[in-house]
Amino acid sequence: MSTSTTPTRSLGLHERYAVSRRCVNSPSSVSAAAILQLDLASASRQGDIDRAFDALRCRLETRIDQAFAQYPLLGYCIQSPRAKAPRWSSITPTPTFRQILHTGAPVTKQAGAQGANKLLSQAILDDHISLPKSTNLEKGPLWKVTLSRIESEPACLVVLSTDHVINDGRGTLNLFRFLLQSQEPEATAAPIDPIPPASDKIFNFRPSIGYLLHEAFKELLLPHLPLPKKAKLKLQGPTSWPASPSPTTTSTEYDIVRTPKLCQPTLDILLITAPHLINNLKSLARTHVDPSNPAARAATLHSILHTLSLVALYAAVAVSHEANLDDFALVLGTATPISLREEVRPSKRRRGFPLSPSVEVAPVPLPFTSGNFVSSYADTYTLHPTTRFWAFTNDFATTLASPRGKSLARQHMGLLGFIPDFERSTNRKRKLDEEEEVDSSLGGRDEAYANGWEKLFGERAASRTPFDSAMTVSNLGLLDVESLGGDGWRVREATWAQSHTPQGEAFGLDVVGFVTGEEQTLSIGLSCRPSAFRDEELRKRFRGYLERLVRAFAVEPVHGKLSQETNDGEARLDLTQEINFAGLTRFLTSS
Repeated sequence: MSTSTTPTRSLGLHERYAVSRRCVNSPSSVSAAAILQLDLASASRQGDIDRAFDALRCRLETRIDQAFAQYPLLGYCIQSPRAKAPRWSSITPTPTFRQILHTGAPVTKQAGAQGANKLLSQAILDDHISLPKSTNLEKGPLWKVTLSRIESEPACLVVLSTDHVINDGRGTLNLFRFLLQSQEPEATAAPIDPIPPASDKIFNFRPSIGYLLHEAFKELLLPHLPLPKKAKLKLQGPTSWPASPSPTTTSTEYDIVRTPKLCQPTLDILLITAPHLINNLKSLARTHVDPSNPAARAATLHSILHTLSLVALYAAVAVSHEANLDDFALVLGTATPISLREEVRPSKRRRGFPLSPSVEVAPVPLPFTSGNFVSSYADTYTLHPTTRFWAFTNDFATTLASPRGKSLARQHMGLLGFIPDFERSTNRKRKLDEEEEVDSSLGGRDEAYANGWEKLFGERAASRTPFDSAMTVSNLGLLDVESLGGDGWRVREATWAQSHTPQGEAFGLDVVGFVTGEEQTLSIGLSCRPSAFRDEELRKRFRGYLERLVRAFAVEPVHGKLSQETNDGEARLDLTQEINFAGLTRFLTSS
């Protein structure tokens, strides 16, 4: 395949962010996966299973070709990815399903509740590792679908993986739905533009002067001021764990003791299933609305999961340091990606005023899939034993949904536009293939980086504090699995996850829910690099605490009120009352 010489647009901020990270060996991939049940009356007969599997493969072949026709960016690659201004370039001829769909070797699924978790975790992790190795930014295509049979049962596994440069999380899940939906996709007219616009060209990501000056002072000026260390720390403000020294010591020891980019990534998919699980969490939030505020609304499911994640990590770090829960304080920074794909795009304006109705043209809707249309709300919290769960959750939910919260999320994304940039002179650059260039950029010398973006992300990944935040919680809401399926097969379990990169957030949490009958499931993908931590058991403890908290908060009420003890004698929370972080930590560590 070759690339087109037709001029195309430059990469947007988020797109270049993904390309630059890949060029310094920190690629970002997004995956969605499902276990499909081959539902046949005679599914025990191998011939029928074979026919159902072949029919599914044919369905995927057709849908992949339809996706290329309706969403052209899926057939694009990157022209000069390491230049200062990389551009999109179409692949000629347009790819087909033959370059995308792969039949994998049969896979084994263990029996029991953990079988699906382990199978999905390993399949997605394998794709996150293999996709950057098996695709080429300058040649494309930059996504793939793998279909594998599951041995010893009438089922199969399908995994979609995309490079983040061509699709965000919502777009990837939408593409997954497009491939598996039971109804034939609606025919759409050919796009007016061959590829969707860059998000920073249609949404206002520009930081305010105050926001920009604050970040510039903290990141660029303060580190070089000749001030005492204590004065610098005071001016800098709270620093999130694990970029700050260990919370229970007065030394300069850090909980990150190995360079994350040299540590293997892990992924844990948690499928937490119970009758009415999601409804119970939402109902619980409605019982804890602030009665003193008539305008207050119940906290969202995302806000509940965000606080549960903070509690789980707070408790896990406390145990790691054998902390005294009466006075243990921990600073944790988090980020919440916000999809802009469904938002109403701003109208055309002239000098700040709307155009007249005769001139103004309604914007073309953003595509169902492909492109990156995301902002990111980031904040840092100092958590104390007395921090109240529901007060914190309600405050977070209110801030996240407010105009100010949405504005801050866009300004945070807009900071990418102020990265100091340069381009390495081409006469100093030996012609290498892409893989050699990527390897050369890892040496740590300024001249090894092709541009300023690579230098920033490469040096951050190699620094003493590569993780400047504790976690990202990315929630894609509810996936309608009932609409996904075909003649002889249906979705049984589904999930999604993003690859973990060695700079940014220490943990990544990717959430989606789905409903099958009365059973409701929350899928949580937890990614990290556990061997980078001083306490290599931290990840397992965090994972276990988080799952236990979700189950405890989603438990069915007993006669309208939660009892303190279950039938088997296990301790249970009284969720009718406000509870603080210390109480929840004691609940987690009591058994």
